[in-house]
Amino acid sequence: MIASALVGSLLALVALWGAWGAWLKHRNSIDLSLSVAALTWLMHLAVTNAVQISGTSVQSAYVTDAGFQVLMISISFFLLTSAGIEGRPVYIGLGTQAVLGGLALQWSHWGSTGQQLAHELWIMLNMLAALVAVASIARQVYRQRNYRGWLALAGGVLGIGISLDDIMLPVASGRLDSLLHHFYAAFLLVMWHLVTYRSESSEAIFAESSGFQPYTGFDRSQVDLTASAVAGERRRIAQDLHDGVASQLVSILSSLDDKAPQQQAVALALENCLLDLKMTVDAIDNGNDSVIEALGRLRYRVQHSLDKLGIRMAWKVDMCAELEALRGDKAQQVLRIAQECLANVMRHAHATQVEVVCRFLPESEQMLLEVRDNGAGIGRSPEGRPVGKGLASMRRRAKAAGGELIISSKVGTGTRVRFTLPLTSQRFALIRQAA
Repeated sequence: MIASALVGSLLALVALWGAWGAWLKHRNSIDLSLSVAALTWLMHLAVTNAVQISGTSVQSAYVTDAGFQVLMISISFFLLTSAGIEGRPVYIGLGTQAVLGGLALQWSHWGSTGQQLAHELWIMLNMLAALVAVASIARQVYRQRNYRGWLALAGGVLGIGISLDDIMLPVASGRLDSLLHHFYAAFLLVMWHLVTYRSESSEAIFAESSGFQPYTGFDRSQVDLTASAVAGERRRIAQDLHDGVASQLVSILSSLDDKAPQQQAVALALENCLLDLKMTVDAIDNGNDSVIEALGRLRYRVQHSLDKLGIRMAWKVDMCAELEALRGDKAQQVLRIAQECLANVMRHAHATQVEVVCRFLPESEQMLLEVRDNGAGIGRSPEGRPVGKGLASMRRRAKAAGGELIISSKVGTGTRVRFTLPLTSQRFALIRQAA
């Protein structure tokens, strides 16, 4: 008993120290939820062992049972938070479990009649709440299919089995003595470490996804000054492009006659040049924006030109965490592919409709970008291959980003460009190498 208590207390202290320190540094809700669970676990161990030393009684059994219920609630809170399920419904559900379970538990220990029935009701309430929590995690896994959810689901299923065995024990003070409980605690600790990406591989993942390189020994103040100077120069170049070249293009455009066919063609070419210039300036100013933000700027930039040409655009870009996390160079490659597609529609397709779709595919952990129009289709070489410098540029960008580009077109029926980009394969490879 003493050895088991020491092992459990050591694990609880390690979890509390690590999670609380991480929360103070990162203010992450997952860190906070594990801190609460670890503190509850440590207090419950202390109460349980105190009961075993002093002997069982109605009062001590009630305190132990109440602590066990609070421990179940805190672990459920940690698992739900780890799976990305947060907010008012979680607090209401766990609060309801605490209130109803507490009332049933009080009646089972202090009621004058029906104590056995109240105890069984207490068991049913807590197991039902645990099943609802696991079902919510399973639903989240089905929707997003990320490994955070799978880890939380595994922890929930394992926790239900252990809780069912514990909660049925006739002697409350016998709980948490088994090494199985310590194994489960260690599993939760490792799960927290993986979910929050706090390993050596996480630095590499962060550096690859954001372009940030960890500090490696240079004078920090000098690095900050250099970065500030580079950022200032980038802003100056962007401002010069906007105030100089862009202003000249706008001036030329305003002098053209929209009714003359030849000047219409020149105006369209200049508008495309102006669009490309503005997107370049945007990339300089907002190089680390998410793919959602980058595509939003593209929509704003091209909408006027599409309206002038009588092309109706349907815009379907999902707002989700996976696309929000896609930033840096890969997001810019996606933006440029979408921009080239829309430029081709305006210059060559003679279309009346174009649809832009960008969404996350949970079944394959990929981003999908699709641009479809109802225009004349793409011209082909004598060998039957689509021709055009823009298509070759899109293929190079897709390859550089690590994605796959498929272009399908038939003369008179329109064109569809489909670009898929894996979002997690490199992250999982780094995690496996570190393991």
